[in-house]
Amino acid sequence: MTSVQTPAAVDADLASALTAEDLFALMRSTWTWDDRALRRDLAALLVDLDAARLCPQAALAEVLHYEALHRSATFVGTVLGPKLIADTGNPLRQKYIDAAADPAALGRAAATARAAAAGATVDYVAAQVSTNTYPLESGWRRLIAEQGTTGLATAMRSAGHSLSDSNFFASFGLAWQMLTTITRSESGASLAQRLLNGEIDATLAAAEQTGSWDPVLVKTRATPTETGWRLDGVKHFVPGADTADVILVVGRSVAGPSVFAVDRTAPGVSVTPHPVLDATRPLFEVSCTNTPATILGREGAGGRFMFEALGRATTALAGEQIGLIERAVQHLTTHNGADLTDVAIQHAKAVGTWQAAVDKPTPERAATAHIAASAAALAVTEQVAELVGPSPETAALQHRAISANLLFGGPAVSHERLLERLGL
Repeated sequence: MTSVQTPAAVDADLASALTAEDLFALMRSTWTWDDRALRRDLAALLVDLDAARLCPQAALAEVLHYEALHRSATFVGTVLGPKLIADTGNPLRQKYIDAAADPAALGRAAATARAAAAGATVDYVAAQVSTNTYPLESGWRRLIAEQGTTGLATAMRSAGHSLSDSNFFASFGLAWQMLTTITRSESGASLAQRLLNGEIDATLAAAEQTGSWDPVLVKTRATPTETGWRLDGVKHFVPGADTADVILVVGRSVAGPSVFAVDRTAPGVSVTPHPVLDATRPLFEVSCTNTPATILGREGAGGRFMFEALGRATTALAGEQIGLIERAVQHLTTHNGADLTDVAIQHAKAVGTWQAAVDKPTPERAATAHIAASAAALAVTEQVAELVGPSPETAALQHRAISANLLFGGPAVSHERLLERLGL
């Protein structure tokens, strides 16, 4: 029979064993490391653990901490499987046995923390409504010119709060950030500066039929000619393609994927609107047929550029999702039936992970912020729609949350992306 520990002891022991490396080692020890469902659960748990550490408000951080521990108790029990109920020699079992054998203890601790935080959540939500400022769209370019990606983060938060239907995300969240990843390219640097100057609009065409940003799946063909390059292929899910002056296209040559600049009015370019769920973010098919293009950066380096640009783009999108949540919160504060505790927790979870990705950007932090902000935006906008009822506003909030969640592949892809960034 296992010994009984106090919740505090279980908390300390369990928290120290909940690293990405330890949890993945546990999965490998039970031959569940390649189980897709469990891998997704692992990614979600790692996001919850990070969100608890990064939460800016102490009472809400306590809630997130115990809710993550409670979730981890269930997760490790599932991973251990029969090895939980009978010790057959798994060397890692002892690290998790107390928590997995009594998940209710951590469930009670999470409920207690949530009840204790109820008063603080009212003040927290009120602060989000009264103290956040959202610069007007006319100043968004200047923010980026003066502050770089920090300015972009502020602008994207404002874009989400205003439900902007402009091509700002296409030009700066995607195209400008792609251009800033490309080193030693005079053409790329010139395009980035022209974007900042307001001389052009642009977008990035990376995904194809599957919607994936995996460089291996790029089929658009890039062919060198005596006068430059020609592109042949079809891109999908491209925002802002109808108004972009320049479209950055990822194409494949014998050296691998590369990034090319294409004039939207160039021969062979066709832009066709997709029927979309979110009318405020139209998406397009971009077809190139023997289209002249200018290569940006080194031939074959497009995979690395896509990797870096995707992290930056998902961080920008997380900022938009937080602005969207804050717009939704304004509706909930006027409704007597709103559960502001849950809203505050969702917002704090998203803000902490997003701010960490902005302050010290890494691929892992970008992936974490995207998952946390997507889940929070979906949860809060759905709650608004349930309480306030059907309206053009609640529909627009939900559709933008769903669109942002799925634009880069959705949870099935984003959770696996986090694990890949962690090397798991």
